[in-house]
Amino acid sequence: GADVYETQVGDCCVWVSLTGMGIKSFDFKSATCLRSAGLDAIISSGLCGGLNTRYRVGQIIVPKHVGTLSDANGLTTAAPLADLAERQGATVVNTLLTADHIIDSEAEKTRLSRIADAVDMESFHIVHEFLLEATPVTVIRAISDAANETLPLDFSKVLTPAGQVKVAPLIKELVSRPTRIPHLIQFAKQSREAAKSLANFLEVFLRALTPEQIHNEARTTAA
Repeated sequence: GADVYETQVGDCCVWVSLTGMGIKSFDFKSATCLRSAGLDAIISSGLCGGLNTRYRVGQIIVPKHVGTLSDANGLTTAAPLADLAERQGATVVNTLLTADHIIDSEAEKTRLSRIADAVDMESFHIVHEFLLEATPVTVIRAISDAANETLPLDFSKVLTPAGQVKVAPLIKELVSRPTRIPHLIQFAKQSREAAKSLANFLEVFLRALTPEQIHNEARTTAA
């Protein structure tokens, strides 16, 4: 089965499934369960890092394509859903890159900006899983760290495989690098503000989303 939270927003019955940060692939059992439930559309949402200096912290982006480090062109998301998001105030970008590791330095962001506008560690896997079933999929993300920012610590050392924070390694990192504590506090503040912006946007987007729009996109995707 799949653990989900259910709520009603406008005309939409919304199921929320938490994947954690940095999933290597979407859980097959969960995907099978969700597909069998007859979902009409999928939204991959969460935070991401900016690669293009045009995008500010807290900005909502919707990519036309979701790629990987080995295939930047990747997969195409549902265009009508991106158009609807843009009408609600999101910024449509060309490519979101799903990386297999945390992109934590300004130098690496600069290098990847040649092929993508932003980066996360989840969306490609989710889009890939549901496009196999011709389900309309879009990605809506909020920028948590700008292109010119280096992350305050090496998060690969303090996260579990499921993307949860390990307290003891985090404390060890901070004790060994106390000068990074103010930067971590600032990053946490940015992330909270970005998450708040994302939540507010998703409510507006879902209230504007109608069953007719979803079904029209589903027919286009299936064709």
